[in-house]
Amino acid sequence: MKRLGLLYLGAQNLRRKPFRSFVTIAIVGLAAGALFSATLLIGSVDRSLEVGMQRLGADLLVVPEGYQESGQAALITGAPTSFYMNHSVLDQVRNIKGVAQASPQLFIESMVSSQCCTGHVQLVGYDPDSDFVIGPWLAQNLNRTLDKNEVVIGSLILANKGEQVHFYGHNFDVAGVLDGTGMGADESVFMNIDTAYTMAEESAQVAESPLDVKRGTISSVLVKIAPGSNIDQVTQRIKTSVPGTMVITANELSRSVTDRLSGFTRGFIAIDAIVWVMSLLTIAAIFSMIVNERQREIGLLRAMGSNRRFVFRLMLTEAVFLTAAGGIAGIFVGGAALFIFKAVITSSLGIPYLWPPLWYFGMLMGGTLLLSIISGALASLYPALSSSRLEPYAAIRQGE
Repeated sequence: MKRLGLLYLGAQNLRRKPFRSFVTIAIVGLAAGALFSATLLIGSVDRSLEVGMQRLGADLLVVPEGYQESGQAALITGAPTSFYMNHSVLDQVRNIKGVAQASPQLFIESMVSSQCCTGHVQLVGYDPDSDFVIGPWLAQNLNRTLDKNEVVIGSLILANKGEQVHFYGHNFDVAGVLDGTGMGADESVFMNIDTAYTMAEESAQVAESPLDVKRGTISSVLVKIAPGSNIDQVTQRIKTSVPGTMVITANELSRSVTDRLSGFTRGFIAIDAIVWVMSLLTIAAIFSMIVNERQREIGLLRAMGSNRRFVFRLMLTEAVFLTAAGGIAGIFVGGAALFIFKAVITSSLGIPYLWPPLWYFGMLMGGTLLLSIISGALASLYPALSSSRLEPYAAIRQGE
């Protein structure tokens, strides 16, 4: 028989039992959706870490003692925070052997109902003379430094270049919007540190709660170590020489995210493995039932001239139809669920998230679909072989 006949018969046979076909598609879709969404989540977190660490550009972050977790949260998820230490910490860090560059930052938590935002956001004051995070971006995109009433905003701040944002009685012009990283910078607003001090000093003149930020205080020191220096040794020197501070390394940030995600990933993998095994067993059981139910049909096909290879291919074709449909459904449902609940997942786990490029989506979709089809074909292999070995006359008699 022709290939068209094979595809037509396979489709018709599945339509005859819609509920059974639906159950098979649902089971395969559940397994494929769990695999697709879990892999997409892990890949997106990895991409966010890679892009975010490149944007941060620092090897170490020095914060006041007791604020290590707050500092990590601000960098990873953009959770607004405010903590301060004396500016003298910056000079002490700069004098540490192995430190190539050190730049201060000032963290200020914005008020609720600021013009650009539905909630609190992180305001970050940076020193343009020593900064190596925002400065390179400004040089590449604006070819100048920020004026005193200008800010650069993260990609998730609800404003566009050329518009204004309002904080503590001050209007600021948006000079640029940073590319998305999936990390805390996306929900932060960056301004000259002198502008931040002035805003704090003048905040008492507005009706909103004034800021208690003294000129000369800083929140953190970004550190880039000298080439050839050992990061662990430099970290230990800072801890020893600069009392009252904690040091956060880039590796610790990555490890913190990995640790938060690991338990979630292990649970997902265990559940997905169970669902895959269940789907394979279900497909095998369903096709064994199909062979028993359709012995008369198979015998008639053989009597009409169909060979064993055709019967074998017919069963595999039906399995491929079902598992392909389940794989496609699982991919779209799993992807949609991750898109809808992304904010809930990332906030509850405290992880960054940046959607991967289109080629990654394509490869992941193709790999998930291929795995679904292969799994279905393997699960139906024995029933298909059994059906192809039935003798025409005996199959017709047993199927009566």
